[in-house]
Amino acid sequence: MLAEVGMLTLGLALATALYAAVAAFLFARRSDLRWAESARNGVLATAGLLGLSLLLLLAAFLTDHFEIRYVANHSSRALPPYLKASALWAGQEGSLLLWSFLQALFAVLALISAPGLSGHPLPRSRPTGADEGSRGVGVRLSILALITAFFTGVTLFLSNPFIRTAIVPADGLGLNPLLRHPGMIFHPPALLTGYVGMAVPFAYAMAALITGEVDGWTRAARRWTLVAWLFLGLGLLLGARWAYDVLGWGGYWGWDPVENAGLMPWLTATALLHGAAMEEERRGFRFWNFLLVSLTYALVLFGTFATRSGMIQSVHAFARSNLGPYFLAAIGLTLLGSLSLIYYRRHLLMEKRPSESLLSREGLFTLTLMLFVVLTGSILVGSLLPTLTEALTGRRFEATPDWFDRVTGPQFAVLTLLLALCPIAGRQRLEARRVIPALVGGVAVAGLAALSGFTRPLSLLGFALTGMAGGTVLTEIVRDVLARSRREGEGFLMALTVLVDRNRRKYGGYVVHLGIALLLIGVIGTRMYPLERNLSLAAGESAHVGRYTLVFEELRQDFPLSDRLPTWAVLSVYRNGAYWVTLQPRLEQYANFDQTVTIPALRAGLREDLYVVLTGWSADGSLATFKVFINPLASFLWLGGLVFLAGGAVAFWPSSAGLRLTVPQARRRALWNTIGLLAGTAVLLAAGVAMWGPGHGATSRPSGRPLPGQAAPDFTLTLLDGSTLSLSGKRGQVVVLNFWASWCPPCEAETPELQAVWEEYQGKGVAFIGIAYKDEEAAVRDFLSKHSITYPIGLDPAGQIADLYGITGVPETFVVDAEGKVVRFYIGPVTADQLRAVLEGLVR
Repeated sequence: MLAEVGMLTLGLALATALYAAVAAFLFARRSDLRWAESARNGVLATAGLLGLSLLLLLAAFLTDHFEIRYVANHSSRALPPYLKASALWAGQEGSLLLWSFLQALFAVLALISAPGLSGHPLPRSRPTGADEGSRGVGVRLSILALITAFFTGVTLFLSNPFIRTAIVPADGLGLNPLLRHPGMIFHPPALLTGYVGMAVPFAYAMAALITGEVDGWTRAARRWTLVAWLFLGLGLLLGARWAYDVLGWGGYWGWDPVENAGLMPWLTATALLHGAAMEEERRGFRFWNFLLVSLTYALVLFGTFATRSGMIQSVHAFARSNLGPYFLAAIGLTLLGSLSLIYYRRHLLMEKRPSESLLSREGLFTLTLMLFVVLTGSILVGSLLPTLTEALTGRRFEATPDWFDRVTGPQFAVLTLLLALCPIAGRQRLEARRVIPALVGGVAVAGLAALSGFTRPLSLLGFALTGMAGGTVLTEIVRDVLARSRREGEGFLMALTVLVDRNRRKYGGYVVHLGIALLLIGVIGTRMYPLERNLSLAAGESAHVGRYTLVFEELRQDFPLSDRLPTWAVLSVYRNGAYWVTLQPRLEQYANFDQTVTIPALRAGLREDLYVVLTGWSADGSLATFKVFINPLASFLWLGGLVFLAGGAVAFWPSSAGLRLTVPQARRRALWNTIGLLAGTAVLLAAGVAMWGPGHGATSRPSGRPLPGQAAPDFTLTLLDGSTLSLSGKRGQVVVLNFWASWCPPCEAETPELQAVWEEYQGKGVAFIGIAYKDEEAAVRDFLSKHSITYPIGLDPAGQIADLYGITGVPETFVVDAEGKVVRFYIGPVTADQLRAVLEGLVR
């Protein structure tokens, strides 16, 4: 029954969306407010019906309705409720339904802000006389309703999430293991919100071209563009973090076609925001903005095509489907229709303005927009090359990440330079005195990078450019604040607060520029200075990678969980010879999917991240293989992303400048602003902890094991006969320290071996000391009596000595030379032959 109701609501939503499109168009043609009210009701009904469809599908997931094929393919009884909820958009059908609902929701939000269509129902006694601009409002709403109808129709007829299965399974397959990461729970909705939001400025622009009212649409659409741009950026950031945490290849951006499909509309939307700012300053760019908004929405549809058609190969894409031709047709219609309208209205878009210098504000902004378009085109070509070359020549040319880096790297470098110059460009020319702080910032950052060991010429150039961008931003903010502070006699913080409140777009943009500069520092470090090593280690063996020493302790395997079998390795990590952290990379095997998911262990730092992947192990678990990455400056990626999001939020936040409010209104506004500020701060802090926390799969203990060549920690031990001994008292002798316990079966297995070697070497300057770890005296005495142990034994009931040696389990054995330095340690049982091999060399 639930499936039938879901399909019925989808069909009704399609009908109401088409009706709303027709009613809004008739309102635009006839200026009849009755059609406006009817269109309004149609849009609201569409959103309500699609919201109901979404709730029905969510209910199907939460209550295990496996008669619905989509639920059976993406959920299971053992899945926790929060993952069942996120499974809603884990597949093509559910994500398209979410897209349709969000599209309808944005149409409702656009409706609320539209004159003549918001508020209470309009009186029927006024057949004509709609508000000024009703044609544009009606056309805009009609376009949004048509877009909603297109996605709803695709969902209903081509990718329906309510299709029933022929045979109802007892349980579902479960959620794809790769999609269980928190980043993948929030990444798709954020990215979809950004995609959907771009339809609103597109509708504004097309309505302006159709009606011929080409002035002022950028101002009206600016906030819509900004919120869509912000959500696209958030989605890209979360997707990069997901790739970094889950895919186990040590990177965050692989220039995959689906990754690129999200980046390209973000780039053109960035250009659109800059072009809109120039148009609002009465500096032209009208043609540019219509072109950019058309390209942006076409690229949104291309992103959907790349993800859902199956024609473009990607690890992020859905399986091949029959949706490709429909989305290709939508892309073609979007480009053909918008470009035709631009050509038709070209006489309205031409602006006779005196030409200005290339180094003027207008010239630099023009260069910036051109570069954004060329950069987007380069990425599009690289994304399509494999598919096109295979179709045309039969041979597949892969545009590798190195190809993308070589092609886009110089373009990003020039964009970074423009990032530094555009904010300080004058109306006629670039003033040299205002460039000096940027140059100082560039020299400072490049010099700091060189002192930190990043000395390659190309990287220093990149650091200098990012330093220039950051120097420009900080200088401009401080200059404005000091000028107001001197003029108004205000303190620094008060002057900063007032300036930001009065011009949120300007100063929010400055913060965004600073975030981008920080992010680019992370890109330079991770792209130009990565270190990668493959290791094969036996238990107790160590290896050096950079300034780190990794010691493989053991392999652990948990009991099989509901749908997976986890296996993890324990690695002690030493930095510059001192214990630093314990990492536990793991693999999880999912039988339902015949899939093994790599979960790397990560320790993040401001200078670099240590990233370890468990890649395999021997049958007995004594040998494991690892892939180790050192990613310099990776934390700047996530730090820059947070700053960028904060700047975008500041630019979007409504300003109170120029408002005349009553006291109650001012108090309510202050209350809501405070609540919003606290909520936004909480979100940013949570994102910061998730993306820039202490690490994943990383733990710490009081100390680590002393490495070979390091001094063995001294201790005093009370033996079972009441006497005491200290390690320093054995100086001049070779000492074998064995940590064990009577309750430990491997300890019992190695005991005869230890006793045999003790009897063989006790007269050759070798001392044996047994340390019973967290054990009872009576149990220890019984054990010694049973196994006839004759070398000295003492108790460590609180584990204090074990902590000095970084013991994580028993048995563990250390061999210390006559000078008190560790020669070798063994994690797990040690054999007599292993001890003899070490002791023979020391005794000689």
